[in-house]
Amino acid sequence: MLCGAIICCFQKDNMFLIVRKRLRKMKIKDILYRQKDNIKVAIEYLTEKVTYSQLHEKVAKNKELLLKQSKSLHCNNIGLFLPNSIDYVVGYFTIAYLNRVIIPIEISLSQSQFLSTINYCEIGMIITSQSFLQTIQEYCKTYPFDLEIYLVDLNEVVFVNGKVTRKVLKEDERIAIERGVAIMLHTSGTTSNPKKVMLSHRNLIANIESNIDSLGLNENDKTLIVLPMFFGYCNSSQFLSHLYLGAGIVIAEQPFTPVNFLKLIEEKKCTNTTCVPSMLFLISKIKRKYDISSLRYLCFGGGVMPVEQLHKIIDYFEGAGVVQTYGQTEASPRITCLLPADSLRKIGSVGKAIPNVIVDIFDESDRPVKIGESGEIVVKGANVMVGYYKHLEETKKVIRNGWLHTGDIGKFDDEGYLYIVGRLKNMIISGGLNIYPEEIEEVLINHKDIKEALVVGEEHSILGEVPVAKVVTDNEELQSYDIIEYCTKLLDAHKIPRKIIFCSELEKTYTGKLIRNQKE
Repeated sequence: MLCGAIICCFQKDNMFLIVRKRLRKMKIKDILYRQKDNIKVAIEYLTEKVTYSQLHEKVAKNKELLLKQSKSLHCNNIGLFLPNSIDYVVGYFTIAYLNRVIIPIEISLSQSQFLSTINYCEIGMIITSQSFLQTIQEYCKTYPFDLEIYLVDLNEVVFVNGKVTRKVLKEDERIAIERGVAIMLHTSGTTSNPKKVMLSHRNLIANIESNIDSLGLNENDKTLIVLPMFFGYCNSSQFLSHLYLGAGIVIAEQPFTPVNFLKLIEEKKCTNTTCVPSMLFLISKIKRKYDISSLRYLCFGGGVMPVEQLHKIIDYFEGAGVVQTYGQTEASPRITCLLPADSLRKIGSVGKAIPNVIVDIFDESDRPVKIGESGEIVVKGANVMVGYYKHLEETKKVIRNGWLHTGDIGKFDDEGYLYIVGRLKNMIISGGLNIYPEEIEEVLINHKDIKEALVVGEEHSILGEVPVAKVVTDNEELQSYDIIEYCTKLLDAHKIPRKIIFCSELEKTYTGKLIRNQKE
């Protein structure tokens, strides 16, 4: 029997059946297709605007052209190599209209990473723009398989190589087709070789509808996108959620700058946006001179947010509801949110599960823990991924008995609010005591002279491991003993870093998360 702290928004078993039946029918392409007669502006980017009807028309023409000209449509997976833009949206839905699987590819990948992705995913076609054609052609000089490049801005197909016709692995393709996979996304983890997460149409539609319900979004909303659109957080919670509603989307120019962010909210009258903590730290340093009164929600997640900093963010965005969220790419991705009504009362919590998602906390034997005890966060719902592409055994490890095992450590309070303690894989065991690096990092980040911090375990002959901190600071006079003395006032003795390493910068993933295995 599940513990009393389970966060569950399903009321009756027959609701599962109704929701599942509806989700099986709807596909991602339907989000746009049902808006094909809507003349409202859907997307704004720089000086460009496109209505829903214009967007549908562009996508439909691309589909017909590719059905006539392409030789690669026998392949199930199509790459999307574009930055945040209207072209990205057109390319995205072109793949969806073709009933193929969308594989977003980060444009900043190195040649080896790029080739690894298209080889691993067995991509036969890449949708891009003319500005990236030369890069792809250069990258693919030694690529031994057929590859087509469709230039979405020129409606033109370019063929590359064509030396060998690849045979798609039947087992993986069968799983993707039978389970209705719509998109494959990188995990947002910090390993150097993240796996591809297979998300079905059902997964995405479920999470979109749950996200909309949790925040009360409607067709009058307008979201500002500043995160990468291939980031799972943005893909469902902003991009697809707002198109689903027939609402508005403003895409900010990259790279992110806090001034441009605030200006766009003022100029475009945006009602919501989503950020990662590092963005909010920068924004809070800008003088409050912009009119951001149109903002209903400021959502954030995806990193450590010290409570002291969060108080500053809530004050800065006075009048807007600050929403702390928790999610994983494997969960499509949103799992919980802390709504504005509780943002101060339960500060530090990531809230409760969004509608139609179940969250619990298990011990090492996969049994629910008591309220207040820490354990692994597990998730159940229609939003849970199909699995990891070509990693059946890894999938079996994380999805057990219908529960997605997140690898995150958390606990419930007596009102059922969830608190994240740390990552299971990041845990440091020192002298038999469990240490979560995130707890130490939060303390370090609150130091007035420390900009960034990362805590890792270092081997110790007696204790097994001890915590070591890597920090970034602008204060050249700051010394290791200053930081250690600061920590002694705020941390238990076994959690105080044994060593401080000063760094000019810390490596991050494309989503802004710190990479744990930093290069020396």
